Amino acid sequence: MRLCPATPSDLDAFVQRHAIGTGIRIDDSRVILESDSKKPVDLGVWDSEEWWTRIKALAPTSWYVNEMIARGKWREEVLPAETVGLSRDLTVLRTSRKGDFIVSEWHGDRKTFCPPLYDDLAIGSGACGQCRACFLILTHRIRRDPWRHLLYDNVERFWSEAAAWLKSQYNYAYTCKASTRRTLGIGIDRSDSLLFEGVTGHARNLIPLFADPESNPDGRRLVLLTRSANTHYLVGLPTSNVIVSMSLNPQTVADQWENVWPDGERVTRPIADRVEALVAAQRMGFEARIRLDPILLIEGWEEAYCQFMDEAASSGLRPARITLGIYRRQNKQLQEWARHWGLPPLGWHPRYMVKDGTHEHIPVEQRIATYRKVVEIIQGTWPEAEIALCKETQQVWAAGVVKRSWCNCLA
Repeated sequence: MRLCPATPSDLDAFVQRHAIGTGIRIDDSRVILESDSKKPVDLGVWDSEEWWTRIKALAPTSWYVNEMIARGKWREEVLPAETVGLSRDLTVLRTSRKGDFIVSEWHGDRKTFCPPLYDDLAIGSGACGQCRACFLILTHRIRRDPWRHLLYDNVERFWSEAAAWLKSQYNYAYTCKASTRRTLGIGIDRSDSLLFEGVTGHARNLIPLFADPESNPDGRRLVLLTRSANTHYLVGLPTSNVIVSMSLNPQTVADQWENVWPDGERVTRPIADRVEALVAAQRMGFEARIRLDPILLIEGWEEAYCQFMDEAASSGLRPARITLGIYRRQNKQLQEWARHWGLPPLGWHPRYMVKDGTHEHIPVEQRIATYRKVVEIIQGTWPEAEIALCKETQQVWAAGVVKRSWCNCLA
């Protein structure tokens, strides 16, 4: 959407709305920005629109998002704490999605293994405010506020698209290839499958479709991935063809990665609460999986992961698959954009990273050694669990860290 003001009066309103200055005036065809605290700034000739580039550079990081709200394209909505399962109310942005309700993307390259066999229901857009360095912050930059997730409200359209996807109809004819191996995630790459379930009802409407052989003749799997503890929304639902996975870590690791409110209180629920919620889903009959991602090599990390797995196993958790991923990033701009949005810095960061495939990683030898240690801990705790890697390079897979080429997103 083009947000450049069309007239001087529109620009004047824009400047005041985003507290860039007290207003603008046109002086001999030149745009002059006025301010109480600074000298007037010449932004260039009106007809050239170079002033627009300069105005955007002076605007706060949130200008694009707030402009979409001001123009009525998006609206703010406060979700009650009890609905999202957090300690505080959560503000989100709402709008209707216009197209691409199901997104099919390949996240690998010639070096990075990421099978193109899963699709994602695009229920939202941008980071959810649960992590300090979510990759979606860099994906969207100024266009999404990581403190206010953009959550689409035309939910029935998503359900009808999922029904068509299950039968390879319309735009989804491509899913006929490897049909029985295909999976559909509920926002697993762009939202949280259960954080907003109390508002959207996606899981409660889609799970019966996937469990019914008439609507799901090929037995495709539905994948849920969450950092919430909201599995209570799944009570009483059928469990066939549904995977409930949870992003977990030792609490000491999560404390370095997951977000906090400005006063320092955690945004996410404690790890113990989330493990309990995953155990509850497992007891309902759902296949339970864990994503240990990102693994952070904090001081004492080996002992922390041993203790975490012992405690999770003692609680009754028996994950069918555990997917591992060591901290990685697309580039160092991720931390810069997180800082621009007022997110706290990571509590731990590797000293050295190198570009390897689609991401920057710690050196490959260190990754292989780390995976081997974590696999050893897992096998000592859950010897029957499948072990997978997320977005890792062919070199790491070839090292034989795990035995099969699968991941959390696959059936």
